[in-house]
Amino acid sequence: MTTYEIEQIQKAFVDTLYLLFITGIFLTVIGLILGFLLYFTRPDERKQKPKIIHIIHFVLGGVIDISRSIPFIILMIMLIPVTVIIMGTMLGRDAALPALIISASPFYARVVYNALKDIPYGTHEALESMGANKRVIAAMLLKEALPSLISGLTVAMVSLVGFIAAAGAVGAGGLGDLARRRALVMDYDVMYVSVGLLLVIVLVIQFLGDFISKKVDHR
Repeated sequence: MTTYEIEQIQKAFVDTLYLLFITGIFLTVIGLILGFLLYFTRPDERKQKPKIIHIIHFVLGGVIDISRSIPFIILMIMLIPVTVIIMGTMLGRDAALPALIISASPFYARVVYNALKDIPYGTHEALESMGANKRVIAAMLLKEALPSLISGLTVAMVSLVGFIAAAGAVGAGGLGDLARRRALVMDYDVMYVSVGLLLVIVLVIQFLGDFISKKVDHR
């Protein structure tokens, strides 16, 4: 393998980690916010809520589910005008960020919502009976659901690796794009190394996710 090929692999590896890190931060924050919004606006037979709250839950849930159902490549093409406005270009590493964030965040939002729903409602009721406000309740629910949230984030990050590989269609770079381009010219050495590094990234994410989830699970 030549020095040039090694440099290509190094650059693609850095690009993949960059997209994974930046998108991971956004999807975690956005997913948590949307997931908690869904939880606190959900229909509840135990107490009456204003109609506007039910509307917010319905609209927000619909937007999240629609966003999740659109294939990543199609979403990326649909977002080209928005990407140009936000990033100033439709090509390059940073140009892939809007599509990656918008595609991955709704998935994690639904994971957060389901994790919160799985917490016994008695926990929520007990906190409310003690006069806890929404902020305190959210903090306690977050602590209770943390193992499930970390496991869900692990799944989201593993899926994100696949999205990043597909993002090479807009010149985002990364190991997936490098593997595709080198395979077209029958440079199989670089292709296999690139695919191998992608597998290593996925395995590391899965290992860390499982390890941290077990560490914080005191149930």
